[in-house]
Amino acid sequence: EQKGIALLLQALAVTTSGATLDVVGDGDQRAALECGAGTLGVAGRVRWLGALSQEPLVPLYRAAAAVVIPSEDEGLGLVAVEAQLCETPVIAFASGGLVDVVSDGATGILTPGGDVRALAAAMDALLARTDRGASLGRAGRNAALARFSPAVAAAHYRSIYERVTHDS
Repeated sequence: EQKGIALLLQALAVTTSGATLDVVGDGDQRAALECGAGTLGVAGRVRWLGALSQEPLVPLYRAAAAVVIPSEDEGLGLVAVEAQLCETPVIAFASGGLVDVVSDGATGILTPGGDVRALAAAMDALLARTDRGASLGRAGRNAALARFSPAVAAAHYRSIYERVTHDS
């Protein structure tokens, strides 16, 4: 429920591009969501992959046209960062930490929280681009590396430690 998969299924149902969806993860609502996909007429366009370890995620990220995050209450948005590191554009609701990770129009597409039609339009727009979002993916990777790479994190922690030890 927290990840917004029901809203994503609704968005998929109103897309015009014929988009397909791989759902990674599991939960106690999976059966209801699968049933909902059938009711919406999109069951044939959805693959339910269940919970996966980190290793098989990279090829999935890289094969995806986009990673869609329809969460309305997301923390940091680690999935968005992982997608960006794989040069996969992110489409998400402008919510929580996602607005800090995804730069609308530059590294991905942000839509108003809960707006299923806007989410569907963003999916269709990305798939209609001649580069299918590749430029967003490249920019996303550069932004993620500039912000989250081990060297950047180490420099940030070093700066904190130096301030603390010099202020004491």
